[in-house]
Amino acid sequence: MTTPIHLSSTRLLRRVSAVMLLLCAFAVTGFAQSNGNGKKYVATKEIIFDQASKTLRKPTQAETDAMVAEIGTLTNRSTDGLTTKTLANGGIKMDLQDRFQGVVLGRANADGTTEVRCVMTLEEAIDFLGLQEVQ
Repeated sequence: MTTPIHLSSTRLLRRVSAVMLLLCAFAVTGFAQSNGNGKKYVATKEIIFDQASKTLRKPTQAETDAMVAEIGTLTNRSTDGLTTKTLANGGIKMDLQDRFQGVVLGRANADGTTEVRCVMTLEEAIDFLGLQEVQ
């Protein structure tokens, strides 16, 4: 089920563009780090448009690892290690350290279009991107 996104079209375009650039950067650098859940995933769907061959391809293992790591960090819902500060007006401020975010993802389709979805959890992202846990 897709939830409508209530952002101005300019703001939405900026977010989608930022995520697409992030995914492209992963493709170029092969950036990878721990995804925080200790699981390994492999791609099962062709979701990346290869500029050189003009065809869709599956993400490489390095690209998959990088996407899972970054999305896992952004969608982290753990409060472990977060601190609060009481403000003068009685309010409480908490630095979320880049956690608790929604992530706008895009995947290429065979017809040249891009499908976009906002996900709130790593599990939603894994489903949308067509990843499968390695047993």
